[in-house]
Amino acid sequence: MTITATAADAATRARALAYVVLSRTPLNPAQDVLMQMVELLDTAALAFETEDAPVMDGITATNTTPIEAGMALMQCMALAVDNPTAGIADHVFYYVTAPIGRRRVELPQLNPVSTQLARQEGRLRTQIALAAHDLDASSPADETTRIAHLAVLVDLHRSFARVAAAVDVDNARPCNRR
Repeated sequence: MTITATAADAATRARALAYVVLSRTPLNPAQDVLMQMVELLDTAALAFETEDAPVMDGITATNTTPIEAGMALMQCMALAVDNPTAGIADHVFYYVTAPIGRRRVELPQLNPVSTQLARQEGRLRTQIALAAHDLDASSPADETTRIAHLAVLVDLHRSFARVAAAVDVDNARPCNRR
């Protein structure tokens, strides 16, 4: 069995994110959705740990996501988009596969007209980048730190979604149209 270090790292991130999502379940109106996300994250973690990495010409590919894990994460993202009351932004699931893809999570450009909203967007982008950096720098063996970083990222992405919604409303005002 060939499980790469990046797949093992993704598995620990999936389990840590499942813990964060589970901790948000009490008193949440979308409890059933959050529990589905937890189950899907557990499925993804198991797939990362059990599915062999592909080997081509004797070289192990470290930049591939197992199909079952990818499908589980896509279902989590769809649940997040379809159920905004769950309070989990779809972008946070990209942090699970970040060690494999070696790509930063990309946020949409909001282009606010309001300077206040532009400052809020800039501050949140900086905070998200710093928290993501801290997550990437943390050890996969330090589960508590991973959980803390992912909890912060979940909160920051929820705040970013709120600012995005406010920008949409503000930019649509007749006085703010360009």
